[in-house]
Amino acid sequence: MEYFLAVDAGTGSGKCLIFDREGTLRARAAEPWSYEVTPDPELPSVKWFAFDPQAFWATLCRCMRTALEQAGVAPSEIAGIAATSQREACVFVGQNGTEVYAGPNVEARGVREGLEVLQSFGAERLYQATGHSAPFIFPLCRYLWYRKQGGAEVTRILMMNDWIHWRLTGEFVAEPSNATESMMFDIARRTWSDEILHAFGIPRSILPEVHQPGEQVGQVQPEVAKETGLMVGTPVFVGGADTQCSLLGAGVLDPGAIGATLGTTTPIQAVTEELCLDPQATLWAGCHVVPGRWVLESNAGDTGDAYRWLIELLGQNQSDEATRSRLEAWAEACPDTSAILFIGPSVFDIQRIALRRPGGILFPYPTLHVRPSAGEIVRAFFESIGFALRANLEQLERVLGGNTYRLILSGGMTRNPVLLRIVATVLGRSIEVALEAESAALGCAILTASGGRAERLRQTVRAWVRHDIVEPTGAVEQYTTRYQTWRRLYEEFFRLEL
Repeated sequence: MEYFLAVDAGTGSGKCLIFDREGTLRARAAEPWSYEVTPDPELPSVKWFAFDPQAFWATLCRCMRTALEQAGVAPSEIAGIAATSQREACVFVGQNGTEVYAGPNVEARGVREGLEVLQSFGAERLYQATGHSAPFIFPLCRYLWYRKQGGAEVTRILMMNDWIHWRLTGEFVAEPSNATESMMFDIARRTWSDEILHAFGIPRSILPEVHQPGEQVGQVQPEVAKETGLMVGTPVFVGGADTQCSLLGAGVLDPGAIGATLGTTTPIQAVTEELCLDPQATLWAGCHVVPGRWVLESNAGDTGDAYRWLIELLGQNQSDEATRSRLEAWAEACPDTSAILFIGPSVFDIQRIALRRPGGILFPYPTLHVRPSAGEIVRAFFESIGFALRANLEQLERVLGGNTYRLILSGGMTRNPVLLRIVATVLGRSIEVALEAESAALGCAILTASGGRAERLRQTVRAWVRHDIVEPTGAVEQYTTRYQTWRRLYEEFFRLEL
């Protein structure tokens, strides 16, 4: 039997997943990883993040070996491999073929260079060319920063999924969905931007050739086979950015569909047939992994990450499944809560950055000091995810017009039925939920199985992807009022600074 292996380099962990010919998950191996964090010497509120590429690669190799063992699959049965990864993460390769810099999606050491880019190139032109604004975390500015430091010469700039493909095959390739996150990519033409490269003196030769997701670009090399347990010569296919792969794995591939991936953060992307830019430049645009499709993106901010923090704040073990089930039960046992939370979920607007904007937990504080229970706090957090989703969907509707669209949720937090019922009720509409939570990895497997060709993609999605329907409860009107309160308070916090 044939199997498809997906490597998923996320923000919090490295994973390897194996799917069979029917799209069923047969094995999942994951290990957490962490970053070296350094405060900016001149801007203490800004943090520099870096990762050790050797350590990260060793983690991914162990995950591949473990997944093969879990699945009981012979290496010869792996029909193809592809990689997906966190966006904005990148690696610089030097002359001797070793990594000279590696930074994740939250890396911000290019803040000053971002200001210089805005001044010299112009915010409006930058958005028109790249679909993105506020360049502070993007590889363009990290490269400009690195160049100023006088480090080793850079021969290749790779997005993180490109780096994994290089590690597997020795080939330097790129693809549109994550190249868009470099801020050196012409989003309309789906190729590197000569205009940006010329403006900042970046040689085209250090950027890889762009391929369509799903194309075979190489084979597993002998040394890699020893490290991973894979067979020499196993075909390697181009994957994509985790958010767009997640869209594909959740069945969000045509105009009229919006996908929200409830993970560490919650990006919300609408599929468009043509490039669609926000006249206010509040939203981002990007390339889908599906040929001839783009996305328009809002983002509900920290969701899974904030939930893990809340669990630990309540004195619970965030990695324990029984703990999460207990918290869900607490929340469900509190159908009414007066608490309103601002500890993560947010309304996307990268142009309105407030590094010290207040957050917290608000609740009535009467004379008798009746405070909310832990269950009410957890429920209020779930509600805040629903409120943030609603606000960000409204932003997409502002640009796209109307609210008649198919909404599909995926990601790890969709395994929480209490959260899903609250979200459906806050939105006041039915939502579809992908049955496979590992939608980014499944999207990678779909690309591999279909070769990235549009019609075969659709056939594979129809065969592999299934959804549940979640309906709102009877509290829609009550949540409309609570949402308006949450939205008003959210705006008020921008007037304050701690």
